[in-house]
Amino acid sequence: MKITKTVFKKYENGKLKGFARVVFDDSFAIVTRVIEGRNGLIVALPDHVNKEGKRSLVAFPLNRELKQEIVRSVLKAYKEAE
Repeated sequence: MKITKTVFKKYENGKLKGFARVVFDDSFAIVTRVIEGRNGLIVALPDHVNKEGKRSLVAFPLNRELKQEIVRSVLKAYKEAE
């Protein structure tokens, strides 16, 4: 699975910097969030908050390489949008 497109939309609200749509193989997309963390920017994958307030990931990579590729692609799109 390869990333074929990443588009960042600024939406600054507190620590939230915006959203990035990451498209895989021109056929599947996820929306991530870029958040300002204590030690720099964080790319947050899609999640769901249950009734008790606990978060669980909805879509996530199954290997480290793909996660790193997603983070690199999103941060690159974020920097280009500045």
